[in-house]
Amino acid sequence: MLKINFSNNSDDLKMRHFILHYGELALKNRNRGLFEETLKKDIAFKCSKIGPCKVRRLQGRLLLEFAAPIDAKEVKYALCKIFGLSNFIPCALAEATLEELKCRLGERLAHYNFSSFAVRARRADKNFPVSSQFVNEEIGRFVQQKTGAKVDLTHPQTTLHIELFVDKIFFGFEKIMGLGGLPTGMAGNVLGLLSGGIDSPVAAFRMMKRGCYVTHIHFHSAPFTQPQSLDKALELAEILSQYQNGGKLIEIPFGEIQRSLIAKTPEEYRVILYRRMMLRIAEKMASEFGCLGLITGESLSQVASQTLSNLTTIESAVDIPIFRPLIGMDKMEIVEEAKKIGTFELSTAPHEDCCSFMIPKHPKTRSTPTELATIEKDLDIDALVQKGVKESKIFDL
Repeated sequence: MLKINFSNNSDDLKMRHFILHYGELALKNRNRGLFEETLKKDIAFKCSKIGPCKVRRLQGRLLLEFAAPIDAKEVKYALCKIFGLSNFIPCALAEATLEELKCRLGERLAHYNFSSFAVRARRADKNFPVSSQFVNEEIGRFVQQKTGAKVDLTHPQTTLHIELFVDKIFFGFEKIMGLGGLPTGMAGNVLGLLSGGIDSPVAAFRMMKRGCYVTHIHFHSAPFTQPQSLDKALELAEILSQYQNGGKLIEIPFGEIQRSLIAKTPEEYRVILYRRMMLRIAEKMASEFGCLGLITGESLSQVASQTLSNLTTIESAVDIPIFRPLIGMDKMEIVEEAKKIGTFELSTAPHEDCCSFMIPKHPKTRSTPTELATIEKDLDIDALVQKGVKESKIFDL
């Protein structure tokens, strides 16, 4: 599962209001409204499963409002899986006077325990009658009197966040970082090659973060291996689907195709040939599903098939764009990201991916498209691609 660290202070409180901030969306100028509407739909889709709610725009931010107070922790987990949010604050609501704010704040302070604090007020509406700094000082004195805690503006144990509007004030003790990025689907649809390993789920996640809606495709070596590879890919796809409201996994039985390649080609080129054939099949499926590009989890020079010359040779088999979001990352960086998004433990669980006789002992580390075109001349490429497409199965996530 996604690794999220929340403050313990407000987990036991029920909340109605959540102020949501976005970062990159604010730079979209005339397209900003479209991005905001897409983000609002994503939030409403996820959070309506928790309880009746509505999402609306306030100056430069969004407000998520539930019909009744609801478990804050459940909402926080949902919001932490939505691309486009830079941070959010579970909030209580007060009328737009400092006296009313103090009254409501005093009620809430009974639920919190801290030895140091800071107050961070923001005037969302510059028509609010006093400055943010005045609110910081006034409310800071109030909190200090009520709790005895000291003010620490550098490393406070707790920060009180206040959002000031002309007709209302929101306040909360926890600002939670979101995923950032762009709302799902804004960049278009792509098809991600998903193995049972560490890299490909992270690659899919990174493209989701840039606004892509990802359909997954998994190649397995049936009938020469057990079904654990497909089961694992399905579980990984299910985890990833939580970040984009569902999706599909395309399963391609690849074992017989591999055996056809083995029978007519040199051993040291096998992995390159496998990858070229996978991309050809994926290109066909991408066309059927309206995907504009393919995603792979390749990282430069991580394994023999991922040298610069081999990557060039492999991608020359297709015309569709290939995106490699991990290309400049090392393994430890990829592992750390896999842990954060919740796929690492499943990715490292043992599974039978490919029979040993299908893997060359000494794979080729350098190749050219011309070499491979010569090696493939005796293969019926179209028939093998059609076989993969025809035998595919689709799973809804």
